[in-house]
Amino acid sequence: MRITFPSAKRKRQDGIAAIIMLIVLMLVFGFIIANMNTLGALHNDVKRIEQRQIRRINPPAANVSTNSLPQPAAK
Repeated sequence: MRITFPSAKRKRQDGIAAIIMLIVLMLVFGFIIANMNTLGALHNDVKRIEQRQIRRINPPAANVSTNSLPQPAAK
């Protein structure tokens, strides 16, 4: 007569389910880290583009000294 232990099969299924859940959790964390890196790179690109546009719209004044005295008006 053969005696089977159903609890042994159940423990094996629980172990496989735990491993699968850990793999899925690692994939989710991997996607989160990849998205954070991508968002950081995009943020740097937007800052660089914004600085370029500000320089293009507001060019530095040529040959203007901010420490010079204003010229007196001629009478």
